[in-house]
Parts: sequence; C-alpha cells; structure tokens
Amino acid sequence: MATQDVADGLREIMSARLGLPLEQLVPEARLVEDLGLDSLDAVELAISVERKFDIEVPEDELTKLKTVADMVALVESRIRQAPG
Repeated sequence: MATQDVADGLREIMSARLGLPLEQLVPEARLVEDLGLDSLDAVELAISVERKFDIEVPEDELTKLKTVADMVALVESRIRQAPG
C-alpha cells in the first residue's frame, strides 16, 4: 500500500473519530497538543486503524506517537510486517 493511501486512510479515520477537518490533519500536527487526542480517543483510533488496515497496533507503540506522521509511519510499518 502506498504511503499516500495510508496517510489518506488514516486522516479519514482521524477526521471521523476526532471530529476534525481533514485540513487540520497535516503530518506535523501533534496528536495531543494540536488535535486534542486523549487516551480514550487513542484506543478508539487504534481499533479503527486495526480494522481498516487489518493490522495490530500494540498499546505501548501507540503511546509513543507524537504526530500524524508518526502514526502514518507506524501503520506503514505494521502493514509491511503483516503476513501475506
């Protein structure tokens, strides 16, 4: 899956989950400080991402993410590691 496809899919999920416009979900946007992501949002976001991309996102990795770009990189990494 191409980086842009991952980024677009992730931005759509984040927009729907967080109620934010796509324009605000730029790569350098900080999840907590800029987008207001809290722990419940993070768990719900992880579940949505896992379902959409058919991957697993461990909670310990999720808590290390700081920006939208970090999240895209994690999802891409997990997609590459997925069997098949």
